[in-house]
Amino acid sequence: MKVYVEGYGCVLNKADTEIIKESLIKEGFEITESLDEANIVIINTCVVRLETENKMMHRINYLNSLGKLVIVAGCLPKALKEKVEGFYHIYPKEAHRAGEILKDILTKKKKEDRGEEKELYKKLNYLKPKLVTPLPISEGCLGNCSYCIVKIARGKLISYPREFLVRKAEELVKGGAKCLLITAQDTACYGLDRGDNLANLLKDLCQIEGEFIMRVGMMHAKYLSPILDEIIELYREEEKIGKFLHLPLQSGDDEILKLMGRGYSVDEFISIVKEFKRKVKDLCFTTDVIVGFPGETEEAFNNTLEVLRKLKPDYIHGAKYTQRKGTEAARMKQLDTKIRKRRTEILDKLRRELSYLNNKKYVGREMRTLIIEKNKGYTENFKVVRFEKEQEVGKFKKVKIKDATTFTLRA
Repeated sequence: MKVYVEGYGCVLNKADTEIIKESLIKEGFEITESLDEANIVIINTCVVRLETENKMMHRINYLNSLGKLVIVAGCLPKALKEKVEGFYHIYPKEAHRAGEILKDILTKKKKEDRGEEKELYKKLNYLKPKLVTPLPISEGCLGNCSYCIVKIARGKLISYPREFLVRKAEELVKGGAKCLLITAQDTACYGLDRGDNLANLLKDLCQIEGEFIMRVGMMHAKYLSPILDEIIELYREEEKIGKFLHLPLQSGDDEILKLMGRGYSVDEFISIVKEFKRKVKDLCFTTDVIVGFPGETEEAFNNTLEVLRKLKPDYIHGAKYTQRKGTEAARMKQLDTKIRKRRTEILDKLRRELSYLNNKKYVGREMRTLIIEKNKGYTENFKVVRFEKEQEVGKFKKVKIKDATTFTLRA
């Protein structure tokens, strides 16, 4: 049977998509890149925002119209099961069992408790090395953000054993991985369910032999704060840790942060970023902002803009707030959609200005860069570089930055 697999969403979800494919191959299924050739389609879904959910449903319905067996995987069936009634499901914690589940579906075997949390970390056995490879370090999180549907989809924090992750990373590097994307819903809370922490894990990963670089994924300020000094020291001292910080602000107003359930104040957030920037040279600081959250006044929105102007993020993921079923924020009084749209446009203008301002600083500089495609690379702080001439893929090279655009460097 030929199976076509397509995936959407975050780096964690992309890792699950690859794990699904390897699980299918292990159980004797053939993966095809051609939708036309496929007997079966598995779509690994994202559901973080309403627009994303609508996109997923449109795609699912289209695939179903082709007369193929469609299986819906990922966050959508777990968080909004009623939306995909009539379809078979593979949940996020079952990615490594996709082949087994598909066999059960085809043989009409009764679906029983599939033990989706038992030795969950073993799903990484299905992760194969690529030049740039995601390395999930946990499932779920400790947060309780009032707007978040992903918490419903991925559940409580389950950190993978540190020893297992180090062995897996060694295997990936030996297999040719030159860039490990350390990923989770929140990397900062890694290990807090098992008496461990992210700093310990990163220290061990840095001891792995070979030339490679790691990008540490999104961290929550509340859980980063207790290990801040250790993490900054690792960023300063370890060449294998890219100088990239993804720390979501979400709002620059304390009242809105409380309504969001974020667990930190604006001043605490600013203090963390300033400490990072003071001690880590060429830090690439990326943040997330939600615009138009319930209760956001014009003053609260302006406070957010002011914090962004002060911190000058290299990149801002701006999102217009959308209600997510089952969340606390969905029951709050919502702002007019026109207000949300206007504020999103203002934020988009600012984020472009700040990104370009930051990128211009690198013109004329030489930067160590990993070539990930013939005309594309990642710098040591994970800026995206485009090349005038084709380069040798998989090599680390010193490149001269000649120009900057809003979101990329030219070399």
